[in-house]
Amino acid sequence: MPELGLVCNQIRKTIGKITLDLDFSINKGELVSIIGPSGSGKSSVLRLVCGLESPASGSISINGKDVTALEAEKRKAAIVLPDYAIFPTMSVEQNVSYALKGRHLSKEETVAEIRRLLELVNLGRTEKRKTRELSAEEQYKVAMARALASQPDILLLDEPLSALDTKTRQALRNEIREIHKKSGVTTLFVSNNQEEALSISDKVIVLREGKIEQMGSPEDIYRRPNSEFTATFTGECNILPYDVILKTLRVPETERSKIIYQCFGPEHRLLFRPEDMVVNDMPGLPFPEFFPHLRFENAKIIRSEYLGKEYLVTAQYEDLIIKVYTVYKPASDYITAGIRMTKILEFNDGRLIRH
Repeated sequence: MPELGLVCNQIRKTIGKITLDLDFSINKGELVSIIGPSGSGKSSVLRLVCGLESPASGSISINGKDVTALEAEKRKAAIVLPDYAIFPTMSVEQNVSYALKGRHLSKEETVAEIRRLLELVNLGRTEKRKTRELSAEEQYKVAMARALASQPDILLLDEPLSALDTKTRQALRNEIREIHKKSGVTTLFVSNNQEEALSISDKVIVLREGKIEQMGSPEDIYRRPNSEFTATFTGECNILPYDVILKTLRVPETERSKIIYQCFGPEHRLLFRPEDMVVNDMPGLPFPEFFPHLRFENAKIIRSEYLGKEYLVTAQYEDLIIKVYTVYKPASDYITAGIRMTKILEFNDGRLIRH
């Protein structure tokens, strides 16, 4: 049985307009991301864990110790804020050594520990540089080294990459994962970027209006969302009414009624991802057959967005809108697209139906 690194047991707290209602746990050493719309309470969860806010009810345990009543400075929780809160007039080593004071190390031990921490965050040989002279990426690493200097039981990252450009964010999200692996510290990471969270996390928490909509592995969150909210929040998707299968289902007639009867209900909605569709944009070219599937014949292209490695094509089929990804720019104003039945999820009243 894995040791628990964090337990939020029936936590309830109103902060501003949001009432948090939390009941979850994460294993020791895991990296767990929290995603959700602006104002859903993501940063407030971190404030509760580190002691900057106290729950109205419920309890918080870190590494098996109940810390609900402990003051923030007595919890072994370190937080990295969006602005990093480092001292710009101090050198790198002065910033890191500031967090080492509570450990009562000798001068030699302090120097060795600073060197170790800077190597851990891939920022070696920068000890004497002023932090104001560093790039945003380097400043982030200083903030990480300083947070880890206190030997926390849990590391809290509050949208630390939000102010950075896309290329730097991509580089640093890999750094976050590597630093986590090296340090082994239980980490709770708030992100406003779903792709970022899915790519580096052991688990993901989807927060909606202060409540956990879903918690699971990145694959479960994306491929097996338990609600339309989770599905639409974590990426592009098509959500179509039940009767679309009556118009588009392609199977032998002997199988048609059985599939419709067994799989779907008239009040339900169907969901599938654009990248799972097979696309043909050449009029007159035979469409590849696969069994069974929905086929959208000659859908008129409304918009084609070039995203670098692929195109996101929005098209109209009768009164329905569908989205597909394709590597090549469509060659005409129409596409034919198909989706395997095995790739379709079914929802009723916004919740996933398990077959």
